[in-house]
Amino acid sequence: MKKWFAAALFVLAVGYTAYGLTTQSLFTSSGRPAAGFFPLVIGLLLIVSCAVNLWTDVREWLSEHAAGIAHIHQVDTASEGTAEAMGLDTEALDGGPEFGRDVGIVFAYLCGFVAILKITGALLAMILFMLVFLFTFNRSHLVSNVIYSLALPGFLYWLFKILLNASLPKGPLGF
Repeated sequence: MKKWFAAALFVLAVGYTAYGLTTQSLFTSSGRPAAGFFPLVIGLLLIVSCAVNLWTDVREWLSEHAAGIAHIHQVDTASEGTAEAMGLDTEALDGGPEFGRDVGIVFAYLCGFVAILKITGALLAMILFMLVFLFTFNRSHLVSNVIYSLALPGFLYWLFKILLNASLPKGPLGF
């Protein structure tokens, strides 16, 4: 499962970079960096990091396959000790094949976020995404979920729209 997830992330990183390069220009007419410069830098960093991760996962899978060893999911001992000291459940630590459902849920939420981004606007889409995400994976903390769902998108809106004057999709309410 790890190698397929890493491969999917690598393909997405390549697609993101290609989309950024084909839809936006890298430089303005005066030679200054334009809107396409940011996706290029981020895309190249994503490609490199995803390629390294994919290579590591494939190499691990090949060595296990060649040795005839079935992969047994094991938790890092340092992480397990830290989690136990903090009173956390160590059974759910470090993912594993049993979390495929959660990966699917997160992927569906991200697709939904992208789908409603231009309809509702950036701020409202971010707030809705955070609310749905937090209430799915952190049900017991009602107040903190609402605070995080308002504070993080509010900060990101302030940073990108107001401070950096970046264009974000506007919703029906004008923001």
